[in-house]
Amino acid sequence: MSDMPDASNTADTSRAQRGLAAAASLMVVAIFASAITGLIRVMLLARQFGTTGEINAYVQAFSVPDFIYFLMAGGALRTGFVPVFTEYLATDRAKQAWKTFSSTLWLLVIVGTTLTGLGIIFAPQLVRLISPGWVTKHPDLIDLCVRLMRVMFTAEIFFVIGGLLMGTLNSLKHFFWPAMGPIVYNLVIITAILLASAQENLYLLAYGVVTGALLGSFLLQVPPLRRLGGRLLMSFDPRDPGMHRVIKLALPVVFGLAVAEINLIITRALATQVDPLHGPTILEYANRLWKLPTRMFGAGIAIALFPTLAEHYAKGATALFRRDFSFGMRNTLFLAVPSAVGMMVLREPIVRLLFEGGDFTAQDTAAVAQALLWFSLGIVGLAALYIVARAFYARHDTVTPVWVGIISIGVCVAAALLLMQTMQVAGLALATSISAIVNTITLMWLLHRRVGGLDGTVIVCSMLKLVPPTVGLGVGCFAVMKALEYLPDTGGLMPRLVDVVLPATLGTLIFIGLSALFRVEELQSAWRLVKRRFTGRRADQPEEDLQASDGI
Repeated sequence: MSDMPDASNTADTSRAQRGLAAAASLMVVAIFASAITGLIRVMLLARQFGTTGEINAYVQAFSVPDFIYFLMAGGALRTGFVPVFTEYLATDRAKQAWKTFSSTLWLLVIVGTTLTGLGIIFAPQLVRLISPGWVTKHPDLIDLCVRLMRVMFTAEIFFVIGGLLMGTLNSLKHFFWPAMGPIVYNLVIITAILLASAQENLYLLAYGVVTGALLGSFLLQVPPLRRLGGRLLMSFDPRDPGMHRVIKLALPVVFGLAVAEINLIITRALATQVDPLHGPTILEYANRLWKLPTRMFGAGIAIALFPTLAEHYAKGATALFRRDFSFGMRNTLFLAVPSAVGMMVLREPIVRLLFEGGDFTAQDTAAVAQALLWFSLGIVGLAALYIVARAFYARHDTVTPVWVGIISIGVCVAAALLLMQTMQVAGLALATSISAIVNTITLMWLLHRRVGGLDGTVIVCSMLKLVPPTVGLGVGCFAVMKALEYLPDTGGLMPRLVDVVLPATLGTLIFIGLSALFRVEELQSAWRLVKRRFTGRRADQPEEDLQASDGI
């Protein structure tokens, strides 16, 4: 037998990875835009309202609707629905696919309405559960938080239905409009923050959440789904086997994907005891910053990768499953590792640039930067978790991430209770990072055993090659940051911008140069993603390769 690779198989592999890279690049760009608008949202909130007093009530009230938004619009529903819907389409059962879509949608109308009603009724109990430090010392914050939460719970029906619409579009290999949903959601809330600040009315923020959910999660998704042939049947079949499979997959995913968010809710609850008038907002602002690279790289690549892994599993193509998992994981680590180091080194300049001013003081900057340092230790773990969790879901295994998630939450609670005694709010951030790392390592080990290998040697070699470029990036950022401290502080936006951009730029150039020197393969794939986005196609790219990504 010849050892030479089959030319057609090599071409198919190259074409498949370019199609996957195109989808991943779009998702990275779109989620970057979503993360930026989300960051602007938090920037405005910090500058307009600071970290003290009533804004903590809004942050706590917002945490539950935002948690459900993350599950429905960003994870659980699409993760449970995509494998089933994709399997029907891949096996030429389109009629059954749209029947399952319709039955699931009508079920979600019932679920969303029920969830909204229960949230409104039991808001007082829920607020006391997530804000124990306020119950006796700050009852005024409890009352305000309850009123704000009741308004925002109206958004849940749009979140749950929108999650299904986004999952359906992803199954059809269409990623643009689902990715635009969070951007629209953030822009509406940004508008609400400006109005609320001008009128000193926090209720406008709550109404902004509801309006953003209606526009971004629901109304924006309907036209593209109709153009792609979406069919909604006006009947609900509670016996539909596809819907039952979706429920069976999605319910555990609700927990499995939500581990990081559950950890945040737990640590915020503990923050109301450690620092009742500042703790929740400090964690909120630092949380938004460390989630920026994890969601942009980990979630962006994972969302694009997920339908492909589900299709490989449905067809029994284990080798292709391992190949594309390795491709997604290596590129995620290539982007996440330097992001973590850069954020750790430049934490104070970043927080000062984004938040300081107005009601946000220099003392607030130091507190948020300290929490960000310990959050940043978990960036790589959380980014990789997006990939490995969806690898399990693509294989229709939703149980394993659940019990591993339970263990990691236990780790978070134990670490938080221990560390908050000496490190205060920063200890809660470190506990979150420890939990993410434990979760990812455990799932990687289990997936390796079940798939029979994850191209682990290649992944490890890729990580080892990243060490010199990453060290170079960190040293370069630190050296420039320290050198800039000797310059006179003239105040204003421009010096703060220079304090972040100059070290980050030099560090990035060092990282790219050393990556090229050490022949890090992921540098080439990252360059292809950027080049494809800005030039449309390479000169040597065949026409059929472009057709493979139509609709993405």
